[in-house]
Amino acid sequence: MASFVIRLAAIASLNLKSDETPLKFTMIGFSMKIAFSLVKNTLRGGGIEKYTLELGSRLVQRGHDVTVFSMKHYGNVETKIAGMRVVSLPSIKHSSLEKISTGAMAALHLALSSEEFDIVHFHSIAAGAFGRMLKNRACKTVLQMHGIEWQRSRWNMLGTNMLKALEWISLKSHDAYTAVSQTQCSYYRNAMGLNMTYIPTGAEVFEPCNAHEILDLNIKPGNYVLFASRLVREKGAHYLIEAFRRVQTECKLVIAGDANGEEAYKNELRQLAGADPRIIFPGFVEGRKLKELFSNSALYVQPSEMEGLSIALLEAMSYGNCCLVSDIPENREAIADCGVSFQNANTKDLRVKLTELLNAPDIRHSLGQRARCRVKDHFSWDAIASNFEELYRNLLVSRPSVQRYSAMESGALISAHAGTKNP
Repeated sequence: MASFVIRLAAIASLNLKSDETPLKFTMIGFSMKIAFSLVKNTLRGGGIEKYTLELGSRLVQRGHDVTVFSMKHYGNVETKIAGMRVVSLPSIKHSSLEKISTGAMAALHLALSSEEFDIVHFHSIAAGAFGRMLKNRACKTVLQMHGIEWQRSRWNMLGTNMLKALEWISLKSHDAYTAVSQTQCSYYRNAMGLNMTYIPTGAEVFEPCNAHEILDLNIKPGNYVLFASRLVREKGAHYLIEAFRRVQTECKLVIAGDANGEEAYKNELRQLAGADPRIIFPGFVEGRKLKELFSNSALYVQPSEMEGLSIALLEAMSYGNCCLVSDIPENREAIADCGVSFQNANTKDLRVKLTELLNAPDIRHSLGQRARCRVKDHFSWDAIASNFEELYRNLLVSRPSVQRYSAMESGALISAHAGTKNP
């Protein structure tokens, strides 16, 4: 199945031309019809799901029509969420094939539908490999990179090579490319000569909330270390558990998260924790309870081996947490001088930094406040929505049906967003 889908994407990449059919104009004024492909469950997924919800809901508020394609087997969802239409599609229920199979289904749906979109925004290379299937449609396509997929430690040689093939196809199939970190932009510019627009991930800055729901975890406010992410190997929870068990502290460690298809790794984490009563696994946490965890932790730790630009890390910063992160470029890009890093995969260095920070509450408070300000200044979802609006519209002004807009109107649009801050 995987080889067939890759061949389908490659054929589409080589044979379809963008100028073979007349373009249709579906915009009313500057309102756009936008589709996102692909998410798992819009309300309960990971980084891409959160990104789509935050970006898509803001685009709806600005008068745009937004459709999101999702995987049906991740649970039933409403057909309308935050003003966005949700189209659930079937997929092969296997962690290695679900994205590529549903990505193919979404592209086929878009290619054959009588419905016209202005923009189709692809998340990841598994969905983006099918972008060329839409070149006979009037839409423009955008590929957003959330990480260098083939570098993830979970993949064997076959999986790595398949992802490299999908990446090669994807990066030749779209009208515009964006990445969530400067690190990825530099990588693709140097490795492939590709001009990739930097538009980061974001976080809202909320006021911290008091502890109520988290008290049933038998933890005290300000007396626990927090990890909140998917329980997959590249997120590095095993490094944190190993280091924490060697720290002399009364603080507890909360490992919040879950992941489908990762039973072996989750069992490994529980074995590493052993009988240590300080280590707690509450599973997948959302809503008020997650906000309370972010609001009341002594320290947030992100020991990941690789990232795009972590939404969980930015959310931890937005609540004023002192953050201790592995020194991979994407994590250092997020925290700048507003947090502390340790050598990636080095549990001894992690243990030392954990000990130092847990014994330095004043330093933790100072770094946490600086981190909160950094999120407010550089990682605003509203600014991100403005950046994408500008990117989409710049693509659309080249369409014959849009050329009736004057240079003055286009210039006014660009000027309106020129003040957006970048880190």
